[in-house]
Amino acid sequence: MTMKENEEKLKQQLTEELSKIEIWENAPVPDLAFFEQFVAEEKKRIHQQLMKELFYFALAAAVILCCVAIMLIRLPVFFLLLQVPVLVAAVLFLFYPRKKEGEWNDI
Repeated sequence: MTMKENEEKLKQQLTEELSKIEIWENAPVPDLAFFEQFVAEEKKRIHQQLMKELFYFALAAAVILCCVAIMLIRLPVFFLLLQVPVLVAAVLFLFYPRKKEGEWNDI
């Protein structure tokens, strides 16, 4: 048998088996209302999750701001000493060249 004959035979067998599966398995199509309800429930769940995450974010931001304010009022020297390394780290992070994904270094 040649390769062309093998391909034709395989194609014929696949077509026969797929037609058997299509006849044997005729899946019912779900109702449109089911999908609309599913989408509405998923939107509600995502909205609730977003509100929860925003609440935790706001709470963390308030705690951080309160700690910074207390430190500024009680220990202004420590606050200023803490700002120097933070500022240096921020400048290094912003201006330090980073290699992008897929980029090569030239030698």
